[in-house]
Amino acid sequence: MPVASDLPEFDTPHLARAVEALSDAAVDSLPFGAIRLDDDGVVAYYSAAERRLSGSGDRVRIGIDFFSRIAPCMDNPDFRGRIERARTAGTLDLEFSHVGDFEDRDRELTVRIQSASAGGLWIFMRRE
Repeated sequence: MPVASDLPEFDTPHLARAVEALSDAAVDSLPFGAIRLDDDGVVAYYSAAERRLSGSGDRVRIGIDFFSRIAPCMDNPDFRGRIERARTAGTLDLEFSHVGDFEDRDRELTVRIQSASAGGLWIFMRRE
């Protein structure tokens, strides 16, 4: 098991690249959630940390459209629209606040979204 001091922090520059250099076990032990979507918005990776911290449980996530079937509450101009506007501008390195979670719809999250090196994107979520 990785030592916490060896893991990237939420505010690490180029967080996506740092996470991509980790084993799945290390990503699962991060103190924040990590989700990777392919170019079509389908979940390619959904960390155990995200399952635990969000309260979303062990439901199947891999291969499922994130915005329509997992988090339709994020399929709006403030969340998904922000991602699409950044992609159109050619820059996918966002950080913003979002309110709502599986267990607590009033919980504030800090969200970072960055391009994945193999295409698609990473969504990192820190619960306050």
